[in-house]
Amino acid sequence: MIQSLPQRHLLLHPQTTQCASSLPRETASPDDRLPTFGEVCSFIERDAAAAWDRLTPEQQRKIGALAVELAIVGGSTKFDLGWTLKQIDAADVRTDDLLQSFYEQSEPLWADFYGWRAQ
Repeated sequence: MIQSLPQRHLLLHPQTTQCASSLPRETASPDDRLPTFGEVCSFIERDAAAAWDRLTPEQQRKIGALAVELAIVGGSTKFDLGWTLKQIDAADVRTDDLLQSFYEQSEPLWADFYGWRAQ
């Protein structure tokens, strides 16, 4: 897992929704590379479907299971289910933990998500 973010000069154009980076694409190995701000901003649903297709069945199962668990626990806090404040707080903490786990488990797959291994 990447421990710290390198210094970058990233810009969001104030008058548009376009993203830009003042640095050229990195030449790091696919597993060590971080996405540019422009790549993150331009990643769309079509890219997500293609990223899913690049994953192995084992990776799909792992990410899918994390996503389902996050949707179930996190989604439950959006409705009035008659829970006590203590129960709502516990569900919120669990949601935060699941989201952090999701990030930690999916970060090593960025090279697959962005298709960097294929380039």
